[in-house]
Amino acid sequence: MKNSQKDTALRLTNDKSIAARYAPIHDMVTALLAKTDPDGYTKLVEELRADWKPVDAEVQIVELMADISCRIRGCLYLETEILKGNIRVCAEPQDTPDMALGRAYIRDFEGPNLLDKLSRYQSKLSSEFSRCIRILQLRAKSRKYAEARIAATLAKHKPCTSVIQ
Repeated sequence: MKNSQKDTALRLTNDKSIAARYAPIHDMVTALLAKTDPDGYTKLVEELRADWKPVDAEVQIVELMADISCRIRGCLYLETEILKGNIRVCAEPQDTPDMALGRAYIRDFEGPNLLDKLSRYQSKLSSEFSRCIRILQLRAKSRKYAEARIAATLAKHKPCTSVIQ
């Protein structure tokens, strides 16, 4: 059997277990999307455009920053939902809130480890957001330098006083 056939066979036999494993995440993402403000993204993009005043390709970077911001917010929501779900499942009636939270972390650590995966994803998003900021800062700095060079060059030349010179 070829490797591609083996891969397909493995995927087909494990589909139910994979679906069951990711069902809680799917439910949380669905709930997150239902709570999302449709105008919130547009407002965020407009605020970022007002702050950075992007030119040309910088517009795409600003839009990417808005996307990343929304995803980071989603990570915070998902983390809360994971912990709430774990607390509902494993907390004892006599537990203090700190003990219940501790049990929720332990349950996740021993089980699906969703919080760790989510944390790594959020870290990657934060790094990408920081990279976007650095790119915009460098482009603004080079634009400022280019404008200063143009101004210095124009200052060296005598002003034009007639149409024909």
